[in-house]
Amino acid sequence: MLSAEAGHHAAMSDSGSGTKKVLTKVRVWGAFGTAMFIVLLIWGPWWIEGHHLKEDGKLIPSAGIIVTGFRTMLVAVVAGLVAAAGLWYTRKKHELEQRQFEHTQQQFAESQKQFETTLRETQTRDAQQTELAREEQVTGRYVEAIKLLGSEKLHERLGGIYSLERIMNDSEKDHETIVEVLAAFIRLGPPEDANVQPAARIKDDAQAALTVLGRRPDRPEHRRINLRGADLRHANLVGSRLPMADFNSADLSQANADGATLDRADFARARLVHAQLRDASLQRVDFCNATLKDANLARSDLRGSGFLATRMEGATIDGANLMKAVYLTEGVVLSCLIDVHTKLSEELANNPKVQERR
Repeated sequence: MLSAEAGHHAAMSDSGSGTKKVLTKVRVWGAFGTAMFIVLLIWGPWWIEGHHLKEDGKLIPSAGIIVTGFRTMLVAVVAGLVAAAGLWYTRKKHELEQRQFEHTQQQFAESQKQFETTLRETQTRDAQQTELAREEQVTGRYVEAIKLLGSEKLHERLGGIYSLERIMNDSEKDHETIVEVLAAFIRLGPPEDANVQPAARIKDDAQAALTVLGRRPDRPEHRRINLRGADLRHANLVGSRLPMADFNSADLSQANADGATLDRADFARARLVHAQLRDASLQRVDFCNATLKDANLARSDLRGSGFLATRMEGATIDGANLMKAVYLTEGVVLSCLIDVHTKLSEELANNPKVQERR
């Protein structure tokens, strides 16, 4: 850029020098022409028309007319030359001004380009610094929240859980990491006090973590939420969104998951005794070897779910949609409470024993 600018300056300098030389020549020739004009104006008629002005050594009567005509012609010629010179000078001046204008435009364009480059670099640098500061802040908040999770005080553990929720909402980058941390906290829970009898229900802090997971931002996730073997007795999952969650071997006895979204979740070997799953979305769920004794699945969407070796004695499936359910046998259906609104495969719907129970 500097070399180009130097080239422009050199070109303009050469152009200016050439113009100055031309102007000097114009002045010299102008002075010479003026002198010649005066000489020709005075003496020209006598030099050129002198033999017509005298007769027998005396001026003829029309000598004044001839002299005047010659001088008029000379003035007209000189005026034409002056006009031509003026036009030439004007054109040269216009060309010079045009080159100067183009050079100014080029300089402006280069300055604009340099400004835009500098601005982009500044914006990029500022964005990087802002992102770095944000990352440092998030990291600090994350470390403090993790410390609170390990506290012996319930209110501090709850504070850590909700701090992680805020970080998860603010930082998409940390979303899955925080989901894994909260899931691990639910599975493991705080250290048990040897002198206290374990409660037969989910702990308050585990419930808080489960609630946070159930209302987490709707973003792409690459791993299942791992709640395998978790103690979720009496857990509140109403309206939770936990598709594809892994509840394998978990205990959800008397849990309430009314209206929850649990499509493609894994409930293999899980206990759902007396669980409430009304109006829940349970499409393509794996209930292999699960226990749903006395569970309430009224009006739930169970299309495509698997019921291999599932125990459902006393389970309510009034109005439930069990179309395309896999391994759903006559015995399993007859062990449940059904009504005319329960949707079954054509084979089961036409089964006389099933029809009798409706």
